[in-house]
Amino acid sequence: MTRVSTPLAAFVAALAFLVCGLVAPPAAADDGLVVYVDADAGDDAAPGTSPDAPVRSLAAALDLVAGDGGRVVLMGDYPLDATFVEPSHTEPILVTSTDGEQAYPGRLVFGDTPFIEYNLAGPTTFADLTVVTSQWSVFAANWHPITFGDGVEMVSVPTAGVRQVFVVGGYHGPSAEDTVLDADSHITISSGTFYKVAGFSRGKGVGTQTYTGTSHITIDGGVVQEVFGASLENHYSGSTEITMTDGRVGALHTAGDVTRYIVGSATVTLTGGHINTIDINNVVEDVNLTLDGVEWDAIQAANAWGGEGRHQQILEFAPVRTVRFAGQHYTPEQVAALREIFDVLVNTADVHVSADGEGSACSAASPCGSLETALGLLAAEGGAITVSGDVTWDVDPATLAAGAGRVTFAGDGAASIAFAADAEVLIARDVRFSSLELANAGSLELQADGADLVIGDGVTTDRGRQVSVVGVSDDSSITIGSGEFARVVGITGLTDDFEGTTDVTIAGGEVRHVWAGTDEPFDVAGALVTIAGGEVRTLHSSAGRVTESLTARFLAGEVRNARLDRADGDVSVRLGDAEIDRISVSDWAAVDGAERSLVRLPGADEDVIDEIAGSFDGVTEDEVVYLAADGDGDGSSPTHAVGDLSAAIAALSGDGRVVLTDRYTIEGGYDLGAYGSRVALTSDDGDIDFAADGAALQIEGAMRLGGPTTVENLLLQSPTVDGTIYAMGHPLTIGTGVDTEFTRRGETYLTIVGGRDDAVPAPATSVTVEGGPWAGLRGGSDNTGAVTPGAEVALQIDGGTFYGPVVLAHRGESSGSASATISGGTFTQGVYAVYEEDGSAYTADYDADITVSGGEFWATIAPAKSRSTELAGTFDLTVSGGEFGHLTDLLGSEGFAGDMVSSLHIDPAIAQAVPEGELTFTNPIVRAADPYMFTHEGQYYFLATSGTTMSLYKVANPSDLSQAVGSVIFAPDDMANLWSPEIHYLAPEEVGEQDAGWYLYLSAAQLGDGAAEGQRQYVLKALDGDDLFGRWGDPVTGDVNVARRITNVDDPDFNAESFVAGISLMRVAGDTYITYVDEVGRGTSEFHQRILMSRIVNPWTLRGAPTVITRSEYDWEMHGYAQSDSDPNMWWPKVVEGATAVYGHDGEVYMAYSASGYWTVYYAIGYLRYVGGDPMVASNWVKNPTPIMSKNAEVTGTGTGPNFADHEGTDWFMFQARPGPNTQTARYAFIEPYVADADGLTIGDGSGHPAPLETTYTMSVNPIPLGDKISGFTPSDG
Repeated sequence: MTRVSTPLAAFVAALAFLVCGLVAPPAAADDGLVVYVDADAGDDAAPGTSPDAPVRSLAAALDLVAGDGGRVVLMGDYPLDATFVEPSHTEPILVTSTDGEQAYPGRLVFGDTPFIEYNLAGPTTFADLTVVTSQWSVFAANWHPITFGDGVEMVSVPTAGVRQVFVVGGYHGPSAEDTVLDADSHITISSGTFYKVAGFSRGKGVGTQTYTGTSHITIDGGVVQEVFGASLENHYSGSTEITMTDGRVGALHTAGDVTRYIVGSATVTLTGGHINTIDINNVVEDVNLTLDGVEWDAIQAANAWGGEGRHQQILEFAPVRTVRFAGQHYTPEQVAALREIFDVLVNTADVHVSADGEGSACSAASPCGSLETALGLLAAEGGAITVSGDVTWDVDPATLAAGAGRVTFAGDGAASIAFAADAEVLIARDVRFSSLELANAGSLELQADGADLVIGDGVTTDRGRQVSVVGVSDDSSITIGSGEFARVVGITGLTDDFEGTTDVTIAGGEVRHVWAGTDEPFDVAGALVTIAGGEVRTLHSSAGRVTESLTARFLAGEVRNARLDRADGDVSVRLGDAEIDRISVSDWAAVDGAERSLVRLPGADEDVIDEIAGSFDGVTEDEVVYLAADGDGDGSSPTHAVGDLSAAIAALSGDGRVVLTDRYTIEGGYDLGAYGSRVALTSDDGDIDFAADGAALQIEGAMRLGGPTTVENLLLQSPTVDGTIYAMGHPLTIGTGVDTEFTRRGETYLTIVGGRDDAVPAPATSVTVEGGPWAGLRGGSDNTGAVTPGAEVALQIDGGTFYGPVVLAHRGESSGSASATISGGTFTQGVYAVYEEDGSAYTADYDADITVSGGEFWATIAPAKSRSTELAGTFDLTVSGGEFGHLTDLLGSEGFAGDMVSSLHIDPAIAQAVPEGELTFTNPIVRAADPYMFTHEGQYYFLATSGTTMSLYKVANPSDLSQAVGSVIFAPDDMANLWSPEIHYLAPEEVGEQDAGWYLYLSAAQLGDGAAEGQRQYVLKALDGDDLFGRWGDPVTGDVNVARRITNVDDPDFNAESFVAGISLMRVAGDTYITYVDEVGRGTSEFHQRILMSRIVNPWTLRGAPTVITRSEYDWEMHGYAQSDSDPNMWWPKVVEGATAVYGHDGEVYMAYSASGYWTVYYAIGYLRYVGGDPMVASNWVKNPTPIMSKNAEVTGTGTGPNFADHEGTDWFMFQARPGPNTQTARYAFIEPYVADADGLTIGDGSGHPAPLETTYTMSVNPIPLGDKISGFTPSDG
């Protein structure tokens, strides 16, 4: 029948629901057509609108309701034996087993074939329905809203309780026709039991996709083993929004499994239900998590290694992880776990207490009547207690002391806290009172017991002349911002002299007596008092003597009588715009070495200064403006800090300091505004260093100075890759006490640029650096569009560590003079007059002068970085001191383009000195895949798998690799996936005089071809002889930056249409062979790789039929071999690869190789022994049956690399591996000693596993003297 929607019908239906005890179905069923399905007795020719005339098929039923939406009622078991696709519809459809009046035994039964799909073609809800599964079963929404409403039950057969249902918001496995990439998904689950719920897609399908939409997942009930905001298998996804109000989830992942990323942001709001593990994983952009009532057992966060490109993308975005949590619901251990993961923690705990409250949850809707009860809810991390009406202080001091975090008692409207008569209230936790009345029946004493006690704004006292605020133990601090008080005391209740320092601030209110130290006849070591507002009748230094330091800061406010008496040690008084009626500085002891400083701030009363100046060593001028991230004051004091850095600088009337009192963040591009006086940025105002309170300057982008600036005594923070201080041509000094720490998982220090970041010329630049760690330093501007003639660049470096290059000149078109005077510091990536990207067409005309008298130098000191830079002018280098054991080259201008003249002046003793000392290092030594290292002329060269360019690194010591910067030697226009590179020298006796030289072998794919199956093997030759940083190109034509595909004269199809990779050389039995990897059986169960060996005609040509040396034979060689569970034509191969020659000292020859999939933890190293005879006969290579290097608990995925002997003669084997227990970390290069002898090949300690990561290795500093590293100077004094 057709349901008629009328008010009467609706009333009758509602009444029927009440009588029958049925629950009203979703809105989709209230209107529209109802169609019945009976798979046994139905007829697709029937109208289907009556249970007496049902249709047989679900497809027919859905066709009937597709136009206007409606309800499909399954009257019995409906078999789904094959993948099913709904007809297209735009209106909601409900699939259920009830028509709202009659419940049927309807069930949706998936067949006994894995991954049968139910595909949506419009918005669909499943409710009051049993789903039966015996294999993996999939509901694929295909970007349409999918809802599992109330009454959904999953039944697994034959084993009950097995979760087998997937729900995916996108495609199950995208086909060639599934081209939508920008759609959002919407999944709602209110009941049912599910295996995995994924916001985007699951299987690989036709290939990896990058979706750009947002997944919306709402869980209001049911049970889900795992929830994924992103995709499963291969795909990348946009953003996700996950909401949970009820139900149970085993693990909730913001992104996908393993390395599947959300390339956007994740917003997760959890207000109810239970989650075993919250996993903040694989999110490129910001994460915002809200926890407000959900129960959870564990939380974790990690970004799996998604490749160097993805890693750089995350570093560039510098995502912020923010959690807002209602602290009353969580334990201290849970809060501690949040603190380990999130960058920003916002405790939204707000419990409510009212005079007539009777609730126990202390919520706004149901407040409690007890402050003690409310406080008990805030044990984990504190929070706010909102007070309404008149409540009584019933807090047990032990309850207050037992909790963590600050508690704020804040009034809502007319509110007061009533204290008992003559109460002494012990407060052993940071507490703030604000916007309420402190009502006392008699005397009241608030006692700070090792805590920070703040009387904030809006506080009144009932009988203020009977109210005191005092410290009663060390580490207490008191701040008064409002209210009337009889006395404020730094510390009281003493029975002996006090060895600590008190801390009192008056920023508002009215206080009759302030005792900076104590009001009792005992000595105190130190007393600190700040008057920043309000009114103080009498300020006493202390009742006893102040033996070590008395600090009094009069910044604002009014003091009628300041009695700074009885000081034995240092005294510091700062006088600003405060009104002082009377002041005394009597009874000061004359102590040798005691400093007595009087600082005049703007607005100081000159009469007061004149009155007391004679008691001080002198009067100094200072001007300070205080800065806080949320400041809204005028900057006159820490409690009245200004909130904007440029405004703080503008508030200075001349030379002065901006003092940061907390973390202040520079976001994006930030201009400090123009100023002519020198400004110092610091966290130290001369009396207090606010670094102890977290003061820091976090720079997330460009900070552009507007005048002469000094940065000193300040912690800098770097969460991004592009944090830069641009001096904009103004003098910049980095003074002492500057340090930098990484925040938000950053790993790049800040950069200093003396010039600008735009094209406006900055001819004169001056930078002085005395310390701190830095990404790099450029004396000139950093914009290629700048035109800067007549430049004058001056650098002075007395300290600091530079993890990037130090460069004198401007970028862009520039000329002039540039000088650097270096007396200290560490320069891990060298010092250059000019620095441009490798291969860039750049010209520079400078008279560059570098003077070195100290410092530790790595990499290169040279006139330029790129050999293609065309240089003019002069390069004059003077060396009279320094350490050069890590330096690889000291270069003049010969070898660079242009006609620059270079000269060197060096102390002969410095040139001839042999570097001494030992280096220690631990594994891994550098992040790299397929690492390759070799030695040449006593130094070490390194390269590794890359994307579209190949860089070569040169270091003096193997452990220097972590700080090395490479030079691009190959940058093809039409290739990518530059894999497994190796450089070999082929001697004349191997290939003839004409073809002898250095050769770079690598595999690559043409742009647009898939990785792996598109890989072919190529070779380039060093065209400039032994200059490995010169030109590389085609060994036949000599074309620069062109690779030659390797061929076989006897097989024209070789390396043309099928996978070839991993070429290496094998020298055995007096001849040189090439080994490589190919594959057989792609797309079938026979898919496997082989290691082959061929004879060579020349370095780029093979000949004859190759020999298959080995393929996978043992179980340990076959991990990762599998068939895809989403595409039956996709297989992962059995892998052998990475053949590496290893030679013993007594003629032994081994072929080390890798086996099992590199994508598994089981990737391992084995070897074959050459036993004599023809090397091209496979039986002359005997395989060791077990691996010699495989995973352990700390390191997985061990694969072959090269071997080399260091400058001491120790043999080292380099291999790649992943630190950690799984494959979700990057691949790194490790080195361990090895032995190749008659007994076999052994790496490391012979255990067959990597050494513990804490293992320390020792190697002497490379002994090559500096004189042997010099080249390219004419004339030379050294």
